[in-house]
Amino acid sequence: MSIGPSAGAPVPFAVPERLQLVDSTNRYLADLVRAGVVAGSEPPAGYAVVAEQQSAGRGRLDRRWEAPAGSAVLCSILFRPDLAVEQLHLTAWAVALAATQACRETAGVELSIKWPNDLLVGERKLGGILSEIVAAGPSANAPDAPRRPPSVVVGLGLNLNWPSAWPPEGSKDPELASIAAHAAALNRVVGHEIDRDELTAGLLCSAGKWNEELASKEGRLRLSSAYRRSCSTIGREVRVELADETVFGTALDLDDAGCLLVSTGTCLRTIAAGDVVHVR
Repeated sequence: MSIGPSAGAPVPFAVPERLQLVDSTNRYLADLVRAGVVAGSEPPAGYAVVAEQQSAGRGRLDRRWEAPAGSAVLCSILFRPDLAVEQLHLTAWAVALAATQACRETAGVELSIKWPNDLLVGERKLGGILSEIVAAGPSANAPDAPRRPPSVVVGLGLNLNWPSAWPPEGSKDPELASIAAHAAALNRVVGHEIDRDELTAGLLCSAGKWNEELASKEGRLRLSSAYRRSCSTIGREVRVELADETVFGTALDLDDAGCLLVSTGTCLRTIAAGDVVHVR
């Protein structure tokens, strides 16, 4: 259950709606979009929601997102790009690039992106991105109008200020044990607390600028090039866990649909989705 938004109207890509507690910012924003379609008053592109705490935060493959209250940037942003379905991954790439820029400018920390959705400092995970397509139905104001392109809700969880006793050492919970072994928070990297409002403002501003690039072919090429430069998976030896097999090889590049191209030594595999491990 969410505990109402703060005062002040949200401003696209600038001032978000703020919640104290919500199950999932992605779920909350997707429901706003669906309700807006029915009522004929949909939230605009750039509408964003941030929360102090999530009770059911999710990552890929329905993994839990664990973070103490107030310790992370928990944010979902609405995109309404006029793109083909095979180009919608660019919205997640825009948020990934916005997050790397915000961390660089606010904390002086350089992140890399591990395909498809992780933000790394060194080899430790600092954050993750989860995007969801919200199918567009007919509007109440124009039920016979042509079907519109879908909206995309892109969620970001970014570890910012972990308390001193977190994550707990020696936890028997596999998620918490994995966080202790493989994750990081910005305050642990720089040795001091990070201003969460400043970083969030920088994130939204940068996301808005990348959103503008989605409107043109040249802009989309600039966005894709910037993502490739920030993607530490390219050029690495990787192990990719798929539903029914494991692929080993060298990650060569990303194609125009956002898929990872992996050379196995005998063939070139195109990976649309999978769990990637950087081997070396």
